[in-house]
Amino acid sequence: MADFLRQLDIIDPKKLVYPVTCIGLGGIGSFTAAALRKIGFQKFILYDGDVVEAHNIPSQNFPWESEGSTKVSATEKVLRESLDSEVEITAYDRRFTENDHLEGIVVAGVDSMSSRQAIWKAVQNNRALVPLFLDGRIGVEWDEKERKVKGEWIEVFSLNPSSFSDIELYESHLFPEEEAAALHCTAQAVIYIGYFIAAFISSSIRKWACGEEIHRYLLYDALTSDIISAIK
Repeated sequence: MADFLRQLDIIDPKKLVYPVTCIGLGGIGSFTAAALRKIGFQKFILYDGDVVEAHNIPSQNFPWESEGSTKVSATEKVLRESLDSEVEITAYDRRFTENDHLEGIVVAGVDSMSSRQAIWKAVQNNRALVPLFLDGRIGVEWDEKERKVKGEWIEVFSLNPSSFSDIELYESHLFPEEEAAALHCTAQAVIYIGYFIAAFISSSIRKWACGEEIHRYLLYDALTSDIISAIK
């Protein structure tokens, strides 16, 4: 059986009693689900309607043999095989809708503002059952003139959906889809960004589970290793 001895003074798996709902299992969700499984979570609800394609393999947490599988089935396989302890998984091979039921810790790892808006509406509809909501976002600042990357941005929101100040903070960052910056086609994803954002999200969840203060908002540039903004 999995032995968590070396992390017990950091996080005891016995404290991880909530289910985790991961919506979007690509460059954010595939890594985050795996990390949360490794620290001891035992119940997962997964949503994603996509299939693992060849261009996903280098930048997402899937082995090469997952190509052609649905992302929910590939993620489920990773979660079941990563530890020999019990795990309960409910997998939905489809897009999440605003009418879906939510409970527990909710992690949004989607790539569009319209999807975030649908998730947020569902979170608000079920907020009595959702004590913690996390939204991870990644982006690249591309200099077309110099033909190089100028920034590799990671944003993480870690919010109490029942807090008026948290609601105000998050909704100020829910802008229309057309205002989102388009990413350069060959500068959209790289493997270490997935590990970075999964680490930030997992750290926030660990602190929250232990009753510690968390950053409600964090903006980090992986290119320069600078924390651009942090709000507690």
